[in-house]
Amino acid sequence: MTAAPHEPDVRALFAELVQTGRMIDLSHPMEAGMPVFPQHGPFTMALHRRHGDPHARPRAGGSSFANEMIVMPGHVATHIDALGHFSRCGCVYGGRRAADIESRDGLTALHAGEIGPIWRRAVLLDAASHLGVDVLPWNRALDAVDLQAIADAQRVSVQAGDVVLVRTGWARHWKDVPTFNGADGGFPGPCSDGTQWLLDRGVHMVGSDTPAFEAIPSPGDSVHAMLLVDRGIHIIENLNLEALAEARIHRFLFVGMPLRIVGATGAPFRPMALS
Repeated sequence: MTAAPHEPDVRALFAELVQTGRMIDLSHPMEAGMPVFPQHGPFTMALHRRHGDPHARPRAGGSSFANEMIVMPGHVATHIDALGHFSRCGCVYGGRRAADIESRDGLTALHAGEIGPIWRRAVLLDAASHLGVDVLPWNRALDAVDLQAIADAQRVSVQAGDVVLVRTGWARHWKDVPTFNGADGGFPGPCSDGTQWLLDRGVHMVGSDTPAFEAIPSPGDSVHAMLLVDRGIHIIENLNLEALAEARIHRFLFVGMPLRIVGATGAPFRPMALS
């Protein structure tokens, strides 16, 4: 589980952050043809049984049912990285050898099945709006000076225990699969310096609207290793932050319940912003 000093009081969070009752979906729909990062397997879905199939046994009242088969990686659409997703020098979070938690059936520890429901105060750092662009260029890294300037301009503070979401505008490329997957050369996002700024403020979890969260190519240390391995902080990727930015909501209650896939290195989920 994510290392945290304590779980927040959900009633206090509601009282502080939920004033209008507005709910904004922060996920992308899961469907055939959506972007999937090339290092992960494809998403496929097909009907396994159709209404009225000739081999189906007749049911009372003329009723019938259909169902499907879904094949997908854990890191698809809007998803969260489990702590066992990354290693540094052969070790995962807590200093354990990565080889010791890998099995034929997945990870035996630090897997997505261990991630519980998330109810946290959250902050949106809208880098694209702050820099006056619809979408950051693929090679734009965000450092500590950038993130501090964005927070100051939005009049928000990043507090210990927060979920911090960084908007680059990349979700606008969702329907352009090659571009979304980094065909131009990489992705915008926090570099190691910007990530250290987040760590210094005691963030509980981070996320962004790109497939990588961090700037790729990385101009410094691996941000994934800094977060997942060194500090036990989950990363959320492929968020859809456009509606949240349009509403200019920068502080809100973040609610998310990842799929409890035992052994998986990541899991799809559907987070919401409540304001």
